[in-house]
Amino acid sequence: MPTEIRFSLETRIWEEAVALCAEHNLRLEREWKAGLVGEKPTQMSFRQIAGLAGEFYRETIGARSEEPGKPLDIQAELSATKRRRFPPPGIPMHDGHLYGSFSEEARRFLTEKGIILVGDRLKLFLEAYVDAKSVALEELLENANGKYKKNPAADDFPAYDRPADPAHQFDVLWDDYKGDVGRALAASTVKRWLPCMESLMSFAGTRDMSRVTEKHILGWRDNLLDKSIPRKKLITPKTVRFAYIAAAQSFFGWAKRNSRLPSDPAAEVHVEVVSKKAIKMRGFRDDEAATILSAALAPMSEQMTAESRAARRWVPWLCAYTGARVNEMTQLRAMDVHTYDGIWCVHIRPEAGTVKTLRARSVPIHPHLVEQGFLEFAAQKQGETPLFYAIERQRKKDRKNPTYTSVGNKLASWVREDLEITDPTVAPNHGWRHRFKTVARKAGLDAEKRDAIQGHAPRTEGENYGEIPPDVMLPEILKLPRYEVEPGELRDGRRRKAR
Repeated sequence: MPTEIRFSLETRIWEEAVALCAEHNLRLEREWKAGLVGEKPTQMSFRQIAGLAGEFYRETIGARSEEPGKPLDIQAELSATKRRRFPPPGIPMHDGHLYGSFSEEARRFLTEKGIILVGDRLKLFLEAYVDAKSVALEELLENANGKYKKNPAADDFPAYDRPADPAHQFDVLWDDYKGDVGRALAASTVKRWLPCMESLMSFAGTRDMSRVTEKHILGWRDNLLDKSIPRKKLITPKTVRFAYIAAAQSFFGWAKRNSRLPSDPAAEVHVEVVSKKAIKMRGFRDDEAATILSAALAPMSEQMTAESRAARRWVPWLCAYTGARVNEMTQLRAMDVHTYDGIWCVHIRPEAGTVKTLRARSVPIHPHLVEQGFLEFAAQKQGETPLFYAIERQRKKDRKNPTYTSVGNKLASWVREDLEITDPTVAPNHGWRHRFKTVARKAGLDAEKRDAIQGHAPRTEGENYGEIPPDVMLPEILKLPRYEVEPGELRDGRRRKAR
């Protein structure tokens, strides 16, 4: 395969050959760039190019005005720049001349800015670049003579408006970020972080994420922490650190690692949080557990949907006998109730919704649930149909907050408001996980199998090997004592709220 392009310039005059060589180099580069797969030329308007040349002028003055050097050296550099701007006497001005004289130094500047210009855009920039260089050298010459007055010609350059790159727009990046990182994050986390990122863009005044700097994020952080600014809701340092800054660090970190953005402006941003003594959360006491399970057996208002009644009826009992997270139960589908070597199980898997450890597990169904008719209830639906909510009745098909999360939130409100279990040291849903651990210890369940039932991460590298299948879990689940409660009375929270 040839690696060189050779052809005659058809002249024996040296000056003309130099000019023609530069012109053909420019033509070849245009053709090469046009067929290049990968980085595309930057789209810039005439005004943006003029502003970019002004940026070169400002950077040159900023870098050299403090110590401009000797006047004779600057005068020589200025004279050389003006001389190189035009071809030698007798050679007509042509497109390739500025390219051959200034492209190398101009491209260094463009590369630093991450800009690729070709064709007429490159020609326009080279002309503006030479003007900017001349203006800067004239001012530096004055500086070298002790005169620090701005060159009036510098006012001709407009402010630099960096070209927008569609690939750097937030909406484009966020969709890819969710598809990549979102697999390892709970849907609720992604939902919570989106308003945080919108807040950052509002503060920075741009949706081009390549324009967001560390200075922007530091200012945004300080603005969020400023208690003198009136807000609808107080934002605590803990929220700023673990929501706002965490969202920015996760997003920009992903973008930098995947070469989607040139830098990570959030990497070094930190928020100091004064640690407070954490409140020790507990599980449900025997009387609280009995209250909830009894209410789950009680008659329910006909105003509730069938799915809402089913969630209130079965989810507390499932959590009581499995110690699962409430959303692991509310996301169950008909197909997730199945047999494993003849053992009826609920299959908890990430593809159905949220699983904190991202590990699927099959947990045997306690015989007490079978006696109560859970298997017959689950058999009423098929395939991917959810057990505890109706997809067709979702208010928004593309809602960011999963419906199964809303089901769990409603159960929490039911426990707090209707059943009046209001102690802040027990969570209205998570209390089942704490209680399961306590009951399991009293019943003598094996610690490793107990953790596997609840979906807790292995405590050691050794426990991470192999599997704990349902037939190994079942003998442990059978050790759990049965919850013997009587059905309670109808508690219609809707009527109470209306009154």
